[in-house]
Amino acid sequence: MLKACQRNLAGIGNIYATEMLFLRGVSPWRSVGDVADLDALVELGRRLLEANKARIGQVTTGDTAPGRRTWVYGRAGQPCRRCGTKISKGEQGDGGEERIRFWCPACQR
Repeated sequence: MLKACQRNLAGIGNIYATEMLFLRGVSPWRSVGDVADLDALVELGRRLLEANKARIGQVTTGDTAPGRRTWVYGRAGQPCRRCGTKISKGEQGDGGEERIRFWCPACQR
């Protein structure tokens, strides 16, 4: 998925990509061609960018309190805000294009 996303949505950023996938319930390991509603995923990214364009830092949960700003990004080992499952962390990509991914194994199948 990473290379296709980079080709089609370059510059969205790792935080937004990670959070978008969580919010839509998409595994970061799923290929772009297997995403059921790619248009909705892209629209979500647009809305997240729009919501954050005038603020310092990124907030994807709507809660600006420290430690409450993201759903899964930067939260490895902590409970998922939706289901309580431990958030996972791993690398994705190769050849100098590795990105750290965070995901909920239960919410993002």
